[in-house]
Amino acid sequence: MSAQPLRIFSSKTNLFFEGRRNALKILREEVNPSDKNIWFHVASLGEFEIAKPIIESLKSKIDDLKIIITFFSPSGLENSKDYMFADSMVYLPIDLSANAKKFIKIVNPKVAVFIKNDIWSNYLFYLKQNNSLIYSVSSKFYKSQFYFKFYGIWFLEKLRNINYFYVQDIDSKNILENYSLKNISISGDSRFSSVIKTLEENKSIEKIEKFIDNKKCLIAGSVWEKDINIINKVVLENKTKSIIAPHDITSNFIKKLENLYGNNAVKFSCLNSKGDFNKKILIIDSIGSLKHIYKYGYVSYIGGGMSNNGLHNILEAAVFSCPVIIGKNYKGFTEAEELLKLGGVYSVKDSDEFSKVFSMLDDSALRNKSGKINFNYILKSVKKNSKIINSLSKNL
Repeated sequence: MSAQPLRIFSSKTNLFFEGRRNALKILREEVNPSDKNIWFHVASLGEFEIAKPIIESLKSKIDDLKIIITFFSPSGLENSKDYMFADSMVYLPIDLSANAKKFIKIVNPKVAVFIKNDIWSNYLFYLKQNNSLIYSVSSKFYKSQFYFKFYGIWFLEKLRNINYFYVQDIDSKNILENYSLKNISISGDSRFSSVIKTLEENKSIEKIEKFIDNKKCLIAGSVWEKDINIINKVVLENKTKSIIAPHDITSNFIKKLENLYGNNAVKFSCLNSKGDFNKKILIIDSIGSLKHIYKYGYVSYIGGGMSNNGLHNILEAAVFSCPVIIGKNYKGFTEAEELLKLGGVYSVKDSDEFSKVFSMLDDSALRNKSGKINFNYILKSVKKNSKIINSLSKNL
């Protein structure tokens, strides 16, 4: 608990501890261990987007199913509280033996689903003791992970408790098979289904349309400060309109952007007068609309790849047949790696490279080709996701 002193400095850190303090109490009040319970664990918002299509499909197929969702990250849970398909939603208690034992006894899940690689050893142990079926979904494995080092062999043994692995790629399947793990399928990522649903909704945002006014528009989504430094030259000097959606929408970061762009920019929450709509830069200062805003993109830049924060979801933009530009750190993000090879996504390491690629994509033939590559890749990947739904349905 060495992070405890940080609580006085960080509201997120405070939520991390306070939320966990009450998690078991909330579960006792909201969950009946005799029900047909399925437990989904996600790290944060990105992983939750993977879980959603699976949850919603299962809910539509199985009437008496109860959905329990746990989050590791405060930003994940705090921004998901209105999710209508959850019967209970809490922070995951820290992975101590006593916590895991109590949690499994209270929830008594028929099935547990760990999204991606946020897998916890004590929970695996007590799930197995409880005869719960355990799924690892949309996971990705590679040789450098600690499971496959001499010092991680203890956790590799814990992974043997998992009944079904639904991995993202053939490399992950091969690695697990090399260590004699079984029931491994390549299923891709259920976010593909989620973004197709967004595409089909075809939601229009009148204020965004009025702001763009049929002009070319750069959409910069889920950006951090290092991403802003990459795109700034184009945002300020190019005639293209720009919509910037920061990952951090706290007042401090939004204020930084307002100071940086001055009279050239307006916040989405303040977009009202004729003068506002004539401005060059729109700052999105709320959560929830970005996935619908990408449809208006001429080119999209997705943040997170210029630092160690982790590349954010490129599929939300790619589904709209839009070329995507990302930063230099994308290793381990399967869709980014594959689409870079195919030519739908472009990686840049600095501001000059971003300007060059952005100018290159002014060629409509290249831009349309890249966008089509992205859309077709998603369409092909969606077909793999039915494997997970069918298996879960059969076991519930």
